[in-house]
Amino acid sequence: MNPLSDIDLTLGTDPQFSDVAAIETRNLARYRLGMRVLARRHPGAAERLGRLCAAGDAELRPLMYDPVLRNAFENDMTFLERGTAQPSGFAALLQLGVADVLDGVGPCERLTRPRVQPWPGRGPAWVWTELNPATRADEHMAGRLEDLLAGTMLRESSGHRVVPDADMIAGAGRGAELLAELLPHAGAGVLPHICLAGFLRDEGVDGVVNSIAGGDPIPSAFFMAPERAADPWVAAETLFHEGLHLKLFDVLRTGSLARDPDVLVPIPWRIQPWSLTRVLFALHVYAHLVLFRAAAAQAGPELRGRYGEPPATDFVDMPTPGSQAGENGTFTTSAERAAYLGEQAVRVHGGMLTVEGRRFVRWLLGALEPIEPGIASAATPAVPVGGPAGGSAGGSVGGAEAEPQRLDPRGYRQATPVEAFPLPEQRQLVAVSPSPPRFRWLNGHAWLIYALCDGADLPTLRDRYVRAAGQGAAGGLERGVAELLAAGLIEPASV
Repeated sequence: MNPLSDIDLTLGTDPQFSDVAAIETRNLARYRLGMRVLARRHPGAAERLGRLCAAGDAELRPLMYDPVLRNAFENDMTFLERGTAQPSGFAALLQLGVADVLDGVGPCERLTRPRVQPWPGRGPAWVWTELNPATRADEHMAGRLEDLLAGTMLRESSGHRVVPDADMIAGAGRGAELLAELLPHAGAGVLPHICLAGFLRDEGVDGVVNSIAGGDPIPSAFFMAPERAADPWVAAETLFHEGLHLKLFDVLRTGSLARDPDVLVPIPWRIQPWSLTRVLFALHVYAHLVLFRAAAAQAGPELRGRYGEPPATDFVDMPTPGSQAGENGTFTTSAERAAYLGEQAVRVHGGMLTVEGRRFVRWLLGALEPIEPGIASAATPAVPVGGPAGGSAGGSVGGAEAEPQRLDPRGYRQATPVEAFPLPEQRQLVAVSPSPPRFRWLNGHAWLIYALCDGADLPTLRDRYVRAAGQGAAGGLERGVAELLAAGLIEPASV
């Protein structure tokens, strides 16, 4: 195979970080569990929450990926995990009846006139054209959508949304088709993560805003300046860039990459340091852009004939004036920036990453090694960090890494109340711990130990574990129990 095709496959099909179906399955499981918890706490909305929770995936997805509903749901989950007593914004929206119709169309999409899908068959995105609310609930949703967009605009700017014309919509669609043809796995794989596609103009101290991905403020949403849709290559790269951000937002809803996401990292091409989370997001984009530009440079005559000539250079945004890179002209390519960010994440701050976080960086940079020899070395820790060798339970309970401990001879039982949702095809169990309510993602090993903790004494627990996991895994019981205890999913049977 062509090395670029191999890289595209590697970056587009990882079951944890890039496989669209696997990521969506985990998110839908998380939504259903969250709604069960909300139903217990908000009995007035329990009937509607139960009906939505029981809906099929095809009915649930357009509702839970709707920007307004998803924003409200995520706010509720944040309040729960922080122990903050707040009314449920998500339950309040359901009480308005905004999710009563389960026909595969989300409540905000339903308001658009005309209703347009920019790349049908490639993903479920809809275009923010004009909003035409007809009921009080519609007006509430339209107003809230406008508020969410306003919250993403630069402060003290004159930014505004642009109602797209046919050429803008067609341009975005051509960019999506080019992206999917150029990179059938990694490129096409970002499009299903975009729910809302819109256009805007905004400008700040760093210049004109080319595009933004909504993330937390306006989830599953992507906006770009109208001019970006005029050239298919520019549109494709813009979609890829922001779609990668939305993909990683979805990944991080179902797993943790950093144990201390707010630790600050110096960035040579910027004045201000970035949080470790922002480093991982930027690394995700820069690594993929190395592949995009290599594929664009090798695009064949058929692609060039239909979409024109690709950009001639690897253009990255200009360093901030006064930064180290701005002074000495370094870090001018995506590969240089990806290597630096990977080194900072693993070699310098590897102890702040989870086991999956370290694997995430190695996966990204290791995939690029055939076209950027030596780049993978940036993801090799100077000193081994985290977890024992052999892939035991270290990091197997979302964000609850713990050291092995002496086991209680009286055994362990599952804590209550715990909501759980099995994902056997992914060898994972997602559970909501009771105090505080928090999503925990158990791999197959942690799931086994959790299932065995039924109150039996330690000899019985150890015997069952060895029979299920094998003699070679005997040492993994202590670490797995420690992580489940730290996560609040089990407790000593004597309690």
